[in-house]
Amino acid sequence: MGKRRIMPSELAIGSVLAWDAYDESGRLLLRRGQVIASTTQLDGLMERGLYTGLDVAREKPAASSFDVTHSAVALVLEARRRLQILCAPGTVASGFAEQVLRVRELIREACRISRDASLAMTLLDRNGRYSVRHSVDAAIACEVVGAELAIADAELTPIVAAALTMNISIMGLMDDLQAQKDPLSETQRETIRRHPEDGAELLRGRGVADEVWLRAVLSHHEAIDGSGYFHGRKGDEIPLSAQLVSLADIYCARISSRDYRPPLRPNAALRALFLEQGKKVRDGLASQFIKAIGVFPAGTPVRLENGEIAVVIHRGQNAGKPYVCSILGAHGMPLAVPVRRDTSLGTYCIKEVVSWPELGAIPNMQSLWVRVAAIA
Repeated sequence: MGKRRIMPSELAIGSVLAWDAYDESGRLLLRRGQVIASTTQLDGLMERGLYTGLDVAREKPAASSFDVTHSAVALVLEARRRLQILCAPGTVASGFAEQVLRVRELIREACRISRDASLAMTLLDRNGRYSVRHSVDAAIACEVVGAELAIADAELTPIVAAALTMNISIMGLMDDLQAQKDPLSETQRETIRRHPEDGAELLRGRGVADEVWLRAVLSHHEAIDGSGYFHGRKGDEIPLSAQLVSLADIYCARISSRDYRPPLRPNAALRALFLEQGKKVRDGLASQFIKAIGVFPAGTPVRLENGEIAVVIHRGQNAGKPYVCSILGAHGMPLAVPVRRDTSLGTYCIKEVVSWPELGAIPNMQSLWVRVAAIA
């Protein structure tokens, strides 16, 4: 029997195999009907090589006992996986632009299911390549803020696509810098300085023709006061799309951990964004960004007035009084199950934001958001 390779685009976390799957030598790996349960399992299978018979039609995967369409977290993980494949060095995928737009669709659906769980992934799921995570995190921020600004979906699509691909020319370098202790070399500095233009050119070479998308990538490090790079553009020369991508890029970078520095607490990152970037984007955009993301973004660990440690899970009626789930009691002991609290009530008011390194293990997202955070 002849064989054909099963492509990554034919599989997804939570999908049911429509075929028996074999490795390159013909050894059976998975039977038809088995569920792909996790990113780790899927990546391992694709690395080994997954094949089925030539006489087996490309069928649409059957419904799964775990329905990925109800889980924001599973969709975000799938977006990361697909973006990593698309942006791999030397990859020249046919239909590249269309495949990036499919990743955007995953992000849009994840945010529709739960914008809070989607946003919280930046703080609570730090697995995988930093460069890929960062791009997806920034795209989620653009999706959320764009919806809050009532940007039409057709206009928001290329903005989110730009966030996904803004660093396409330096993704390998970004990952290398995670562990680099020495200062940047001159070559690295120049590569970083040129990456907006290099990235736009690379995208054009892969068939991207949408000018909103390309201009956002090209100008996402420009500033309206002329202090940005690569071209030092000013004012109206910088499109709103690029300014939104810029804010998302900076915010997500600051709240993400690096090997060489701890992450900023989300409220501190937002405060710095307002103070430092407020004059580098159009008037009021930084404030609108903060309002959409939340004064206490989902996934932020906080200490309550009663001494409990909780995680922000949803915005409340008041921006400064979100809903949280307590995970540690007043004396630091883990609670048997997370307990939902309304921080508008005096006893449960937020006293301060804390940081995950101080607390130890990051909680399982499914314990906080239940079904919309399930991954299997």
